[in-house]
Amino acid sequence: MAEEQLVGVTYTGREDPFVDRIYRSRLTFEHGQTRELPPDLAAKFLQHTDVFQAAEAKAKKPAKAKDDTQEQLEAAEKAESERREQENTRFEVHQQIDKMDKAAMRDFAKTNFKVDFPGALGEAKMREQVKGLVDQYGMPS
Repeated sequence: MAEEQLVGVTYTGREDPFVDRIYRSRLTFEHGQTRELPPDLAAKFLQHTDVFQAAEAKAKKPAKAKDDTQEQLEAAEKAESERREQENTRFEVHQQIDKMDKAAMRDFAKTNFKVDFPGALGEAKMREQVKGLVDQYGMPS
């Protein structure tokens, strides 16, 4: 079995600690810290030569000091997957609301959010407000 080649990336920027939000890895770097990253992610970081530099490449092996890079990458992947799932669920609820008539939206809001809408409220405005409830308080269980 061939060992995965990791690429060393050293953070040289000023923000301390630096948290990656651009590539959604959620990795944190302290000034001067080197992390061994998979080649595709390392290439993305190394595009930013003002804050990252390549370090010596090494084969994957147990580190002497605790290196939590893989744990952070896995946690970020899990969090991104959960975020996508929540967004998909929210989108599906919005689609269901789009198909509801005024009475169904009133029942939906009353049942799930304990909100009473006045009967005089227009259907389009009610739909907007019901979707707003979903966005603000989350999906009904």
